Amino acid sequence: MNPFPAVLIGGPPHSGKSVLVYSLSQALRAARISHYVLRITPDGEGDWSNEADQDLAQMIRLKGKYTASFTQKIEDYLRQRQLPLLVDAGGRPTLRQEMVFSHCTQAVLLAAYDPENPARYETAVAEWQAMMTRQGIPVIARLKSSLQGTNQLESADPIVSGVLARLERGRTAAGPAFTALVEKLQTLFTYSEAALTRIYLGQAPVELTLDLPALARTLGSADGRWQPGQLPVLWQYLPTGKPLAAYGRAPNWIFAALARIAHPAPFWLFDARLGWLQPASLSWQPNSAGPVQPGWAASWHIQPESATLKLDTHGQMLDPSRPEELPLPPPPDLADRGVVISGKIPYWLLAGAVRLFPTAPWLGVCQVQHKKTVVIASQTPEKTVGEMIPAIF
Repeated sequence: MNPFPAVLIGGPPHSGKSVLVYSLSQALRAARISHYVLRITPDGEGDWSNEADQDLAQMIRLKGKYTASFTQKIEDYLRQRQLPLLVDAGGRPTLRQEMVFSHCTQAVLLAAYDPENPARYETAVAEWQAMMTRQGIPVIARLKSSLQGTNQLESADPIVSGVLARLERGRTAAGPAFTALVEKLQTLFTYSEAALTRIYLGQAPVELTLDLPALARTLGSADGRWQPGQLPVLWQYLPTGKPLAAYGRAPNWIFAALARIAHPAPFWLFDARLGWLQPASLSWQPNSAGPVQPGWAASWHIQPESATLKLDTHGQMLDPSRPEELPLPPPPDLADRGVVISGKIPYWLLAGAVRLFPTAPWLGVCQVQHKKTVVIASQTPEKTVGEMIPAIF
């Protein structure tokens, strides 16, 4: 039996579930509570969708379809979880998708509330309560989402109930009901960040293993969150071409930079769904007629000073054990162009892509939240490591 809780956040569509999940994750991070957010819908969302400009987020968001492979992957990830999970569920689950919920340990139910039509809320919550009963999942909170109301706490024990107001993208939840829910999650997520860090660093496959939040603080970040301006110091701090492993939260461009710093030696990263793993061993496959993983798409986009390798999953869950089914179109004549990696992809895939370009004049990674490309490596005075340049989406 998995020792880590997996708390489902469920409810009908347009209730504000994703905003609540993001808000809970931010609060748990501030409290140094280790966890991971597992989004079990093929909508390609992540923290970026709440932090980015909302017009841009809507433009680049690519919803995928539920597939048998996607559902099976979600079940595998839930069973094999390496950290406590917040599970962001879809609003209209089929019976097959509902059965995936059985791998969760508790549930939080959220539904829109209109004081002029309270029966609608009661019906929605009753439907989700019935699902939880069928799957044997205890409910720890029933919350009302109100665009116009005020935050209220109706009960904190044994079930948190109350009103969460204005759960809109680009905002975070607040109020007494939210605080009560965070406190309840803290009692469930009993492993501290420090304790789990010690455990997993001890299991690392190489000697030089980095605790990324701690390293960020060592290199000048008061809150342990990385900033692009720290990249030059990171390059100076670490030996290049040596085996390296990385654990903990960091933006995509940090993992990309570490994979490039370690090249050609092995690089390992910790995935909350799978544990320690290496970047995908990607390869160029012109006119590949072999099997391709569901959702996979890769293309080149040429600009005067750079070439962008755009990668996408269409919201599907890719399998790192089958990199041969992630074909890449051969690069065009890059001449003196830099290379930019773009796309909402897992870090093990980004790290694998970065390692294909050891001689590029410069390498960059797109960060949607800032509409920028972060330069992670440079062999030319025209681009500086840590520089942020406009991104093309």
